Amino acid sequence: MLKKDYPICFDDTTLFWPSKWQESYEVVETQNTTEAGTDQIIVTRYDKLSVSCEFQCSDLWAAVFAAFRDQDSISVKLYDLKTKGYITRTMRIRNFKISLAENSEKLSMLNGLYTVSFELQEF
Repeated sequence: MLKKDYPICFDDTTLFWPSKWQESYEVVETQNTTEAGTDQIIVTRYDKLSVSCEFQCSDLWAAVFAAFRDQDSISVKLYDLKTKGYITRTMRIRNFKISLAENSEKLSMLNGLYTVSFELQEF
């Protein structure tokens, strides 16, 4: 159901399902120490999202991902467990890597098969 009903979207582009999609959430906080020696924490945010992802794709999709890489930010639409529906987050692509799949140079219909991996970091 998740794959069919809630595909991941970058801007207005619906993506195929990734081979890897690992989400992590960071708490953004400021920590100070009072005169009594206790910690004083001010939480700014509880759910700053980072995603490590990987896609197995053709040269055409690799070019699409490279175009997203070159943008300052993208809107990422994905399934949210809390709301049990779509949520849109503004993110940036970092640590973009691409590698040619073994023996893909022998394909006549495509300019290779690729593994594209990157990290999405929320603003």
